[in-house]
Amino acid sequence: MNVQEFQGLQEEAARLRARVAELEEALGAARHRADLYQAVFESLPIPAVVHDAEGWVVEINRKNREFCAIPARELVIGKHNLLEDPDAVARGYAAHLERATRGEASVMPPTSFNTAEVGFENAEDRELWSESSYQPVDVAGRRYVVSVNLDVTQRIRVQRALEESQQFLVGILENAPSLVYVKDLAGRYLLVNRQVEQFLRMDRADLLGKTDAELFPPEAAESYSASDALVLRTGEPVVREDVMPLEGGVVAYVTTKFPLRDAEGKPIAVCSISVDVTTQKEAEARARELQDEMLGLQEAALRALSTPLLPIAEGVVVMPLIGHIDARRAEQVLETLLPGIVQNQASMVILDVTGVPVVDEQVASALVQAARAVELLGAEVVLTGIQPAMARTLVEIGAELGRMRTRSTLQGGIALALGRGARAKR
Repeated sequence: MNVQEFQGLQEEAARLRARVAELEEALGAARHRADLYQAVFESLPIPAVVHDAEGWVVEINRKNREFCAIPARELVIGKHNLLEDPDAVARGYAAHLERATRGEASVMPPTSFNTAEVGFENAEDRELWSESSYQPVDVAGRRYVVSVNLDVTQRIRVQRALEESQQFLVGILENAPSLVYVKDLAGRYLLVNRQVEQFLRMDRADLLGKTDAELFPPEAAESYSASDALVLRTGEPVVREDVMPLEGGVVAYVTTKFPLRDAEGKPIAVCSISVDVTTQKEAEARARELQDEMLGLQEAALRALSTPLLPIAEGVVVMPLIGHIDARRAEQVLETLLPGIVQNQASMVILDVTGVPVVDEQVASALVQAARAVELLGAEVVLTGIQPAMARTLVEIGAELGRMRTRSTLQGGIALALGRGARAKR
């Protein structure tokens, strides 16, 4: 080997060492990337697993192992085939994996399983829901499928609770004995319950989207729209009474209107609840009629008690007056006294004022009027029960008692009447 050949070999060896160093550096970088990808996959906060095109597990991360209570990855890698798992086939996992091996990404609907049934030792005995997605990945001409399992248990529970709440609300609305309806800001009906359908005799599909102007007479529609506008303007509930003419009569409702707000507190609709108070109104009207009738009977009874006319002998009647005598009371005296004289064919009437506390011009005038009316019927009046103070008052006010005879006590008046009657018989 000459010098020139030797130098050529040295140069080739130097190039080979540089290439080896370059390849080692690239290999180190590749190993670093592989370690990075492995660490990222291992640390994913969601359960993930990688299958090959034949369905075998080739990788599984820590979150999935924890979720499935698998102590070591070596227990499943290359040892579990999803396409051959009867449970995976029955639940649809295998079919979605096959679609992914053909290059089609897919997401399964949420599926449930009980942790106690599958033997998850590190989980409570409860129903869980997961949503599995399958993504095909091609590496170096080979196809793999990455499967990610999301725990959607909380989402499903919230969704179920919302559905149950909605069903609960719908049940209340549909079975409520009141009219319940919601209108948007333009006055269009967004929601009505069964009672509204029955009241308006229209199907719900024909009601929704319509306004009051399309359903009611103009005056009523304007009134309803004005109350809705008041609710939206003030943001406060409004209570009103409505009378609606229907076939066969009139229906009375008490309606409460209040705003419905969005998450930011902005009014977006008006909800109304109308309660039928027709029966109550009719009962109240009947109660008022009965009360008026009862008051009339009571007033008549009080008049009879306040101005009693008592026949004590043939042709003699007594009317004891008690309490204050005003114009109305004086009229009651005449209404009772005059028919009583005719009915009892009385020739003498004893008016006893022992129970009258005050005698003034009005009382004196009432007594004089009564005496004149009695005289016109041909009877005589005897005034009894006048006390000294009362006599002085009558003199001071100049009361003209006419031919009315007086006695200080009722007993004296009765004695006068009976004595006159005895003389008349003789």
